Amino acid sequence: MDVIGAWTMLTVSVALMSVTLTILRKRLPRRWVDGLIAIGGAGVAVGGLLFLCDVGMASWVVAPLVLASCAVVQWRLLFAPGGPLRT
Repeated sequence: MDVIGAWTMLTVSVALMSVTLTILRKRLPRRWVDGLIAIGGAGVAVGGLLFLCDVGMASWVVAPLVLASCAVVQWRLLFAPGGPLRT
């Protein structure tokens, strides 16, 4: 359990995703944006796991993979041509 590391990881990950979706989304190719959002999602998972004690190895593998893929799917759905945040 590392509270300071967890908050740092969560803050950096959310900042990365926020900057990517507000500033870099239109300037970078879609693959780069997907990659940055996936890194941010994985960082959120790692930050959440750092709050917990006695976390198994499977959680360290599965949680970042799932949150990375879910973050990319979510931003694609929200910013789709017919989505609620299209610009």
